[in-house]
Amino acid sequence: MMRHATPEQVHSHVSRAKHGRLLVVATSSFKLTKRGFVLIGVGLFILVTLAVPLRGLLREQRDVAQLRQAVVEQKQTIKDLTNRRERLKDPAYLQSLARARLNYVFPNETGYVVLDKETSTEVSTVPGALVPNDDSPWYTKLWKSTKLADKKRDADNPLVVPTTDK
Repeated sequence: MMRHATPEQVHSHVSRAKHGRLLVVATSSFKLTKRGFVLIGVGLFILVTLAVPLRGLLREQRDVAQLRQAVVEQKQTIKDLTNRRERLKDPAYLQSLARARLNYVFPNETGYVVLDKETSTEVSTVPGALVPNDDSPWYTKLWKSTKLADKKRDADNPLVVPTTDK
């Protein structure tokens, strides 16, 4: 028959003090032995040994995710550029761009440009103006048009140079 001990009996022992009183002294049942130290040491060694490769693995997974995102963005850019190239192959689209942005007309057609008081002829307010239409000297116009020609062209309007001159 098995006897069960109470928690007080398991985790403490009773001893008699000098004057005959009972003294309960709490003791821990967890004792660190040589074997325990060795197991803790081996566990820490394994943890430290695996930490460096695990950190590298996590870094590589993050890099792969970033590269996948970059590939998706580049595929979208390629798709956009392909669509733009196809639009620029269409003669009707090119004619509409030339008519709208460069005021081109076909032979035997008369082109009119109406300037109102509200219409501004300054470079900063006329989108896509290649040469300023003001009373400045010719060398100033040449210099401004050279600066505008060096700017990046807009994807939607390849024949127009955006004006962000400050």
